[in-house]
Amino acid sequence: NPNAQRPTKIEDNEIKMIHYAFNSIDSIPSDLNFDAIIILGGGVPLDILNPPVYVKERCQIASKIYHLQRNKTTSSPAPPKILTLSAGTAHLPQALSADGLPIWESTSSAAFLIHELNVSSEDLFAETTSYDTISNAFFARINFCDIVQWKNILIVTNEFHMERTKLIFDWIFHIPAHSQAQNDSQKDIDYDLYYFSVDDVGLSAEAIEVRKQKEAKSAENIKKYLSPKYTSMEKVFDFLTTEHSFYTASKLVQRGLDDGTMDKVDKLVQDSYGGISPHHNRIGLSSSSNDIGSFFLGTLFGIGIVGLVLICIGKKGAGTRWKAL
Repeated sequence: NPNAQRPTKIEDNEIKMIHYAFNSIDSIPSDLNFDAIIILGGGVPLDILNPPVYVKERCQIASKIYHLQRNKTTSSPAPPKILTLSAGTAHLPQALSADGLPIWESTSSAAFLIHELNVSSEDLFAETTSYDTISNAFFARINFCDIVQWKNILIVTNEFHMERTKLIFDWIFHIPAHSQAQNDSQKDIDYDLYYFSVDDVGLSAEAIEVRKQKEAKSAENIKKYLSPKYTSMEKVFDFLTTEHSFYTASKLVQRGLDDGTMDKVDKLVQDSYGGISPHHNRIGLSSSSNDIGSFFLGTLFGIGIVGLVLICIGKKGAGTRWKAL
């Protein structure tokens, strides 16, 4: 949109970060191009081609922006790269493929982008290490953005997840790599982060409300405790490997030894992470796929029984006629 104004510029005085926010594609200025679009993972996929509905919404928005930039004729910019995030969630079991291997959240998003939204595989990357939003940002930066020098980045997630996402990405992407980097000349921090908030589709009002409450509580923890304390990537690494339940060795061992008595999150919260229904077979096939298969097997079995009955009736009838002759 050539008449679009620059995105809303918001400064958070508590963490001294600036971010730019969009909530519609028309609000993106036509001369603004992105090096990369980051799509956050959002929960357990139903199968390889079916991430949760609200994650599909993230992918659809990202693909539209991708194609708009790819099809520009004036400045002929390169299309943005798309990075899908997340191995899984700490709140639910991993979806598995037919051969028993994990279906990463990022893999499902990537498959949906390729097969349903016509995104070129050459422009697509999948991050398969993170299990929450902090590690989303950490591994997106150290494994991709720092290495390939993506600096102008659009981050896409749902409205219910946006506040905490902004806080975390602004924190992680604007701190130095090492604690000894004390002045601006040493920091080399020049990321321009933009955010796109998509609609909260595919979740009940109750699940959204419970998730928003959880997000708000976590956001306060980021602002008041984590971002002021962990002020370099080196320190964030220390936090992940000594305190985080999915990256600290002793905590991983403890989780692996759990007999089912460890605390679990509320069912409505699980729903907002792609909660698997009781009919999901946990190998990446949806219950609807299983139901269809069962229907056809049942139908074939029924036809076979009817056929046998008709054959028996036909034989009996033929025998009776023979005796009558």
